Amino acid sequence: MILGVEMDNIPSDKEDISLLDKGIYYLNNQNFTEAINTFKQILESDEEDFTALFYLGLARMKNNQPDKALKSFQKALKIFPENPDVLLNQGLVYESLDEKNKAKECYEKVIELQPDNAKAYLQLGLYFSETEQHELAMEYFIMANQINPKDASVFINLGVSSGEIGEDEKAIEYYKSALAINPLDYSAWYLLGMIYIDLDDFQNAKDSFDKAINIKPNYISAHFNYGILLFNKQDFDLAEQKFLKVLELESENSEAHYYIGCIAAEKGFHIKAIEHFKNAIENNNLSEESYFNMGKSFMQLDENDLAIDSLLKAYKINNTNYEISYQLGFAYFLQAEYDKAIKYFDISIKAKPKNRDAYYFKAISLVRQGKNSKAIKCFNLILNLNPIDHFAIYQKGLIYLNKKERKKAMILLNQANELGNEDAETYLNDINKKNE
Repeated sequence: MILGVEMDNIPSDKEDISLLDKGIYYLNNQNFTEAINTFKQILESDEEDFTALFYLGLARMKNNQPDKALKSFQKALKIFPENPDVLLNQGLVYESLDEKNKAKECYEKVIELQPDNAKAYLQLGLYFSETEQHELAMEYFIMANQINPKDASVFINLGVSSGEIGEDEKAIEYYKSALAINPLDYSAWYLLGMIYIDLDDFQNAKDSFDKAINIKPNYISAHFNYGILLFNKQDFDLAEQKFLKVLELESENSEAHYYIGCIAAEKGFHIKAIEHFKNAIENNNLSEESYFNMGKSFMQLDENDLAIDSLLKAYKINNTNYEISYQLGFAYFLQAEYDKAIKYFDISIKAKPKNRDAYYFKAISLVRQGKNSKAIKCFNLILNLNPIDHFAIYQKGLIYLNKKERKKAMILLNQANELGNEDAETYLNDINKKNE
């Protein structure tokens, strides 16, 4: 089978039939160099042998020589300008050369010459799918399906396009139709699993990935997305097994390193986490997330200088992420570098105006700088967001105590105590004991 192309339209040349059969034998057995040499040998005696030119083009396609394949097909088309098989394969060559519009013209010409050519409709559908014109793509896939209802790949592409336009239930039907034709199509099982993830159907997603992996045990995408599914369900042990399998198959997979790092951090294994985040960064992917999470792990190890270095690198990549700027502010806060802490808390607040924690630690930073009035304004902003934030109420009470405004302080401390603030309760108990 050569690229799934029917050969009914290729005229035979009896004069060189044995040499031609020899070349086709090499081609079908993937001995492309011998196939190319054999077809060229035919062409030495007749440079306009259409059949040899066609098969030479196919052999060069399969041997990753698209430019040479194109020349062979172009020569063949000079002999038979309207041959659908040559035009279809020329379209495939143009696609490999990233000349999509020329490929499209070839497929359209094939349909004009041969309106029942299912493969041309399929390729046009793929063209429109790649250009994100999914509804138009589906029209061509449906035409291909009407001509050849037994082609599982058409159902799979209908499923992909349906999923892209948000019709998940239809996508499931199409993938199941593909699997009815070929139950061992691992890609259909995998894509079905991905749709079930979108529908938050954990069990069916899990079962689909299991079937894909049973058919193709080294299916990296299935192992990886199975890991994501388990990670999101916080089944970290099984998720880690899936990501480790990915690394077994592809040792430099940065995303697998990243998620193993996240799992290690979640379990408190921060040294291990840092190593995996470093591996993710070295493979030049997810650098922002890896630097950010590596910074948090360094903080857990009380390595604040290293934490700040990592967080600054994350911030340099994305200075609009409020979590990064907040964490950077908090790292400086732990270093008692309050001016820098306030700077990054302000950046975080600008990115997310209702960022309670950034307001809170900015206010504490201001208190430690002796800027009590500004701190009170920050706590008031927190209380505008949540009037019963007992932490902010308690801290305001302490500020008024320091300002010798005891009446205001006691009102706030009692309020914080009533809301369940343990520090306020302890403070008030101490006062009561002294007054006894």
